[in-house]
Amino acid sequence: MSRDWLLYLDDLVASAEKIARLIAGRDLDALRADEAAFDAVLFNLQVIGEAVKQFPAERRALLPQRHQAGPARLRDLIAHHYFAIDAEIIWDVASNHVPGLLAAARQLQAEADPDGA
Repeated sequence: MSRDWLLYLDDLVASAEKIARLIAGRDLDALRADEAAFDAVLFNLQVIGEAVKQFPAERRALLPQRHQAGPARLRDLIAHHYFAIDAEIIWDVASNHVPGLLAAARQLQAEADPDGA
């Protein structure tokens, strides 16, 4: 049974929103000090990367170039090279890249359902 790509899009949006809540009011040192929050950010980055991987190619192509492959590569790094995770890179992605991806994903949602139903 195949899952509709729009459900993956919903997962992406939900995970990006969670990351925004997890890092709100924090800096890198505060996030690094809170192991549970850091691990939650990592998990949600994995969800985002997996969701992007599941988009049909023509839908993934609608995302800005930097968001087409980057999330999937980061997901693979977290899953397979967890020992090489750099907190500064995770912070940069969470605070600088996820907001742009969230905006692009919300735009895709709006285009997929222009009536908001």
